[in-house]
Amino acid sequence: MRRRVMIVSFSVTLLSGLIALGWGGFRDHSADDLVERAEARLNAPLSEAAGLDRIQASTAISLLERAQANGRDDDEVVGMLAYARALEDYQRGDLVLAEGELTSAWHRLGDRVGVLVLRAAVARGRSQMSDARRHLADALDRDPSNVHGQLLAADIAIDDEDGVVALEHLEILLETDPDIAPLHNRQGLALEMLGRDDEAATSYETAVGLDERAHEPWINLGRLHRRAHRPAAALECFASAVRAAPTDPDAQLGRGLARAANGDVDGAQIDFARAAELAPNDAEPLLALGDLLRDTQRYDEAIETYRLAIAREDADAASWLKLGNALALVEDYAGAAEAFRASLTRAPELAAAFNGLGASLMHLDEERAAVTALDRAAELDNTDPNPLMNLALLHERTGDTDAARDAWTRALDRDPQSTIARRRLARLET
Repeated sequence: MRRRVMIVSFSVTLLSGLIALGWGGFRDHSADDLVERAEARLNAPLSEAAGLDRIQASTAISLLERAQANGRDDDEVVGMLAYARALEDYQRGDLVLAEGELTSAWHRLGDRVGVLVLRAAVARGRSQMSDARRHLADALDRDPSNVHGQLLAADIAIDDEDGVVALEHLEILLETDPDIAPLHNRQGLALEMLGRDDEAATSYETAVGLDERAHEPWINLGRLHRRAHRPAAALECFASAVRAAPTDPDAQLGRGLARAANGDVDGAQIDFARAAELAPNDAEPLLALGDLLRDTQRYDEAIETYRLAIAREDADAASWLKLGNALALVEDYAGAAEAFRASLTRAPELAAAFNGLGASLMHLDEERAAVTALDRAAELDNTDPNPLMNLALLHERTGDTDAARDAWTRALDRDPQSTIARRRLARLET
């Protein structure tokens, strides 16, 4: 009886050991599988993730954390997890955290190509361009065919407005993956930089043909149509961009500009307001709205809108210039002069601001300062007749006929079709 009990006990122990060994083997296999799946996410081809910002970093993190729970806690997994977290931080825009996680990844993985490319992307995001170029050069030296490295190199070239270099990288990528919409969109941007607008339009059209939900090429194509004075075609493109990305402020802004060009003032105003709501720190939608209000002679509303735009971003000289022009329209010349001076503080050689300042000072009876400002405006822009016309009017008012005649003559040289200059000059010569 005791012998049978011992045999049964031994059998149970053996079975437990086999079960334990089997479970341990299953856990190892499961952990390895999880790591492989995470690695596939992090090294996704461009057809699945056309850019570092589109890689499924959060999925990779989940897989790696499960692998750790299943017993994989070696340097490879810990380093990959730090890299994935850095990538997720980068995608969120938290570049300081991303840099910290990348340091951890580097300690575990060393200078792997993926780590170097992401370090370059983070440095670019922080405007540390010398570091970005150094890390990227190291990455491409190690693996010239790394697609995310090539794509980042193209993006940096586009930042630099170097269309030739951008096209070199993009053409390499397109040879391998010709059906990726974001590559054709970038190709369009590079071609625009080289003045090849027709080819750029073809690239944007190819991009939306491959993915009509890709709003960026719709926006870029609409912008090209606007520039070529094709308002109906531009409106169609921007409407498609809004359908693809209803919360994208650039799509809303573009549609507003196209609607305004097509005479839909009410629709344009709605789009500008929506764009301003979607981009609460961006002054451009409010400036566009201000222009619309000014052009429809709603000057007080335009002035208030320009002030709201400046409250968002007061470093732009053009915003102050627009405000000054609007204040001059309601004959607030003191306020206009103040706005023009603010514009010149930000852009000391802006001819239009000197012209506005000179015209405002004329109305404030500050003739000497007005002459100085208008002379400077005429000097800075040797094609614009307006400073000389204002100067001529000022000299007429002060009784300096010779100076007025000279200014009208110079204005007519710049704009031979000016009937005002021709008529005023003829009056002085009689």
